[in-house]
Amino acid sequence: MFVKIFRYRLKPGKEQEYLEIQNEAERMYSSFIQKQTLFLQCKDDKEIWQEIHFYKDKKSYKDTVSSVDKQPEIQVLYNRFLEVITSLEEMSEENYQLIDFQKK
Repeated sequence: MFVKIFRYRLKPGKEQEYLEIQNEAERMYSSFIQKQTLFLQCKDDKEIWQEIHFYKDKKSYKDTVSSVDKQPEIQVLYNRFLEVITSLEEMSEENYQLIDFQKK
């Protein structure tokens, strides 16, 4: 399983707009690929958020995301997202693979 983790900070007062953007983006991505997403808000600093996305494998992620990213609607959502986070410089993106110890 391929896992993407994003971490960023929202501008103050932008939580509702952020949730609307994420809801619409999830709807769009889910029409192209089967995945699971978790959205985490920091308990100590409510402006810090993490997204954890689970995909079948890296190939299906790469193949699908390139198609989704070409959609004009996702570009509009991404631009809106950039308006609610503090900066791209503060955003982190990491790739992981899930290790299932029960299958070993």
